[in-house]
Amino acid sequence: MIQRIRIDDRLLHGQVAFSWKSELNFDAVVIASDAAANDPVRKSVMKMCCPEGVKLAVRTVENAAELLKNPRLEKMKVFVVCPDPHTVKCLLELIPDRPLVNLGGMASGEDKRMFSRMVYLSDEDVAALDDIAAQGLEIQVQEVPSTAVQDYKRLREKF
Repeated sequence: MIQRIRIDDRLLHGQVAFSWKSELNFDAVVIASDAAANDPVRKSVMKMCCPEGVKLAVRTVENAAELLKNPRLEKMKVFVVCPDPHTVKCLLELIPDRPLVNLGGMASGEDKRMFSRMVYLSDEDVAALDDIAAQGLEIQVQEVPSTAVQDYKRLREKF
């Protein structure tokens, strides 16, 4: 069962792996990213960041969706990580689950504006998040479990 989908452009790194592991006690991490799935070096680094005893799968969005629909995962606590809102939107179109979405970390860049302390969004990012919210999914903005949860809709009104 998917516990949460996290949006973090760094995907799996120590802060995410260990802080969210202690919060959610997940059994598996599924990374849904076409770029990461095709990058052996990046996959190797993520394996080193994965907590001991936790299964890790780095897949393309399509392959991640197939894996997430596998009945064997229904009994597992699964933490899904995607690099951006568009990827989450595409993944949600391929799976029946409607988990909470955690917007956690997106770096500043060209055509991006500050949305919250650790989240910078482009107009395309906002459009994808608005589409996700319109489907009735809850979107929480939270860097790590020890920081306060912020509601996407409230931040969106100010954006």
